[in-house]
Formats: sequence, C-alpha cells, structure tokens
Amino acid sequence: MPRELHKQPHLSDDAAGDIGYRTDTIVALATPPGRGGVAVVRMSGAESLKIAQQLCSTPIADQPRHAHLTDLHAPSDKQILDKALVTYYKAPASFTGEDIVEISTHGGHVTPRRVIRTLTNLGARQAEPGEFSLRAFLNGKMNLAEAEALNLMVSSMSRRGQEAATNNLTGQLSREVGEVREGLIDLLTILEHELDFSEDEIDATSRQEIERILTQAIDNLSHLQETAPYGRIIRDGVRVILAGSPNSGKSSLFNALIGHERAIVTEIPGTTRDSLEAWIDIDGFPVCLVDTAGLRDSADTIERLGVERSRKELSGADIILLLDPEDPFSAELALEENASHILFIKSKADQFTSTNKKKLIQVSIQREDGLDDLLRQLKAVLRSYIPAGEGAIISSDRQLLALKKGLQGLERVKEQLVAGQSIDILSGEIRLAVDHLAEIIGETTSEDVIQRIFSEFCVGK
Repeated sequence: MPRELHKQPHLSDDAAGDIGYRTDTIVALATPPGRGGVAVVRMSGAESLKIAQQLCSTPIADQPRHAHLTDLHAPSDKQILDKALVTYYKAPASFTGEDIVEISTHGGHVTPRRVIRTLTNLGARQAEPGEFSLRAFLNGKMNLAEAEALNLMVSSMSRRGQEAATNNLTGQLSREVGEVREGLIDLLTILEHELDFSEDEIDATSRQEIERILTQAIDNLSHLQETAPYGRIIRDGVRVILAGSPNSGKSSLFNALIGHERAIVTEIPGTTRDSLEAWIDIDGFPVCLVDTAGLRDSADTIERLGVERSRKELSGADIILLLDPEDPFSAELALEENASHILFIKSKADQFTSTNKKKLIQVSIQREDGLDDLLRQLKAVLRSYIPAGEGAIISSDRQLLALKKGLQGLERVKEQLVAGQSIDILSGEIRLAVDHLAEIIGETTSEDVIQRIFSEFCVGK
C-alpha cells in the first residue's frame, strides 16, 4: 500500500527526503528567460532572507510583503548587479509555506542569470522542476488536484483551458470530490458503529437508505467522469485532420484556416507528402490542425509512405475534415476510422457542382466563400465537448483513473447490497472506494506519482 501523505506543515528531513523534499534554500527564474521588461527571481527556504539581504542595499525584513526598491550588489566585489524590487514573504504566509524572497530585476538573459549565480554562490541551490509547488503541496498550501490545476493554467494554450484551470485551482474539484467522500465516510461511520451492536439493541440503517446514499454518490461521480473528454482536449488540444484525395484543396484550406501560407499549394496532385501541423485557437479551444498527404492507391514509394502516415493521423483524430468525400478511396479510409466527428467538405466549390446526397459544406478559397460556414459548424462540434453545468473538470489521466476506480467500487457495492451481501463486507468495499477518491486530492498518493506530477512543472513554479 502507498504511504499516506497528509498535509504536513513540518516534515522531518528524512521523511521529506523520501519524496524529494529537501529543506535547503532553492532559487530559480520564475518568468520566461529572454528579452522582456521584468524578470522575477524566486528564492524559497529558511535562508532566503539571510541570503537575499547580502545583496540588498536596504533592509527588506522590516516590512514583509512590501516591495523594496534597492540596489543589488555582488558581496564578493560590491559590483552593482541591478536596481530591483525585492519582496519578502515571511513563513508560513507564502506560496510554499516557507520564507520566500522574490527579486524583480530588469529582463533579458544576463541580469537575472548574474543575480541567480550570486545567490547560489551565497548558499542557495538551483531549484528542480516543480520544486516550489512541491513544497507548497507538502506544506499544506494546496492539494494535488489544485497543483495540477496550477500546472494546467501555466501550460494552457487557450481561454477555455485557463478558465477550467482557474475553476479547479479555486478548489471546485476538491470540494465536489470531498463532498462525496464525506458522505461515504459518514455512512461508513454509521455502518461500522452498528456492527458493534445487535439488531435488538439499535435500529440499523435500512438497506434502502444505504442504496439511496450510494446512488447519489455514483450519480455525482458519473457526472464528474463525463467531464474528462473536455478536460483532455483543453489540456492536449483537439486534433483536427484535413483528409481527402490528392489535389482536393486540403493545403489551401489549411493555409486559409491558420491565416498564412504554410503549406505548399500547386496544381500538381500529391504535393503534400508528409503531415504538417499548426496550432490555432477556435472559439477558445486549442486546435492542432493537420494537413495530410492525399489519400489514394499509388505505386510511388514516397507517396505510399505519405498515405500510410495519413492513415495513422486519421486513427488519432478527434475531428476529420473530409475534402472531396465523393472519392471512394479517401471516403472509405476516413469513414473506417473512429473519429468523434467527420465534417464533409466540398472544396473548390467554384469549380464543381456536387451531386452527393450527403450534406456538404461548400468552400471556395479562391472566392473566399464558405469558410465562415465551416468555422460555424466546427465551433458547434467543439462546443459539444463542453460538459453541462459549470462545475469541476477532470483534467488529468491520473484523476480520471482514481475516479474510475472509486466509481467502479461503489457500483460493485450497490450490486452486492441488492444481492444481500453482509454489511461488514460492504463496509470494506466502501472504504476502498473512499481511498481511491482520496488519491485525486493527494491525501493517499504514492511517492513516485507525486514526483512524476511535479517533475512536469516548469523550473520556476
């Protein structure tokens, strides 16, 4: 069984070291490197104030959470590094729960790097990926679901991803899972208490009442599980594949959708031999648009490889935009895949008149006609992923797996209850389900899982 990791404001060095939490002072750049107006250097740990003060020409400890404008000097030679804003956050009122000092220097590559080098020379250590957030988690400043929401917010490519991350970061997922857990724990408390008495001594909870509580918990968790597809696409993006026969207008449509000339367009069939990707934002969704090689049976070795790659792309598509759907070969390949949605498009509508009975989206890039209709229908497909209501979102595979285990456990309990299974057996099954739900917020999560989650964060977070 994984060791239980509850919120612990004070860990021993041995316990902290087991999960990669060392109590030394760490430092990292908290803003993207490169040209910019401001760069923020973040330092966390018991020695943060002592180390930072050696650089500052004015005291910074007298007013925590107050930005001090000060010169920064290298203690070794008193050379001025920069004029900066320095803010001290006294533990435990900080992001990590430790003493934190944030130094806002001028941007660029050189100045923040010199400041960090000076701080490490004075005793700080370069932070590892996600180490600030790991310390915040271990010090009870956030739970695991909130930490994952924080990472989603930082890495989000779209408005909808940022909105979902904000929702979970404010504790919505933790509250919804917590409410189900608390209800099940209350039920467990009653059932296990009743096991200590005979039926003659107390009025036992009826099986109908137990079934009602289980049904409510299952319904709530099932609703959460239904948000997982939406969580996946706002995290990983929607893969939209342009497919069709050679010279059907895929590359022209690709260029029109991304807003500039990216794919080569000629009158020669088979120009595109490899897949070409571009990320765009459609209605707040992150969309990976993929232009593929034309689908046809060809004797050309290179073109056959391109068609094979197109088939692989189709197998991983969320949405297929099928151009020239009247072509039997390309239509058959596209339709045999399991994409959630296929939109049928007749491109070059200025040149052809369709006789196909399927409802086609008529697009002419030359006449700049039909693109609005395509985008309107594409938006409708994307919006179909949005779950009902404005609650929490399951945003990671880890959360979904733990949720599925808890939900399946409760469904088994309900089946066993109806079949007449004894209460003591049911109690054990309910407790297992409660433990799986606890994994979502990190109350019972293995050390290697925690390490893997935070290793995916950026260095300064």
